Amino acid sequence: MDFIFNILIGWWHIWIGLAVFFALVLLMRIWASPGRLPYVARGQLVTKTELRFYKSLSKAVQDDWEIFAMVRIADLLRVEKGEKHRRKWLNKILAKHIDFVLCDPGSLEPIVCIELDDPSHNRKERIERDIFVNDAFKSADLPLLRIPTQPKYLSREIRELIDDVT
Repeated sequence: MDFIFNILIGWWHIWIGLAVFFALVLLMRIWASPGRLPYVARGQLVTKTELRFYKSLSKAVQDDWEIFAMVRIADLLRVEKGEKHRRKWLNKILAKHIDFVLCDPGSLEPIVCIELDDPSHNRKERIERDIFVNDAFKSADLPLLRIPTQPKYLSREIRELIDDVT
């Protein structure tokens, strides 16, 4: 009789344990905000260095062009129709971006793209990336300016670089 009693008590503990477990899972689902996705705001679009450049760039272009920051290359370039390896070429640009894009204020057509080159551009993988990006923009006939990061930017000098390629 003691043996059967011990088995019943053992099963009773298991059933209570399972009930508590499922109750906790249910409560966690209820307390979690429904439909909440795992995203949070990134904050600033640009680094402090890029922001400093942006302010000088704004003065340099005045109202001649609209400035856009952090634009995906895939939004600037497309793979030619009929390209046999279209997906491969598209994948090479999907996750890459350009620091700044100057666009025609009437049509928002990109006129000049600008990359700020900080010391990270001296790393082997960045050099390879930069060569690819340079070649892609050259193929698309879309000017790409590379400007080394500096402690201070002169709007006049930035304007001269832009005027040289437009």
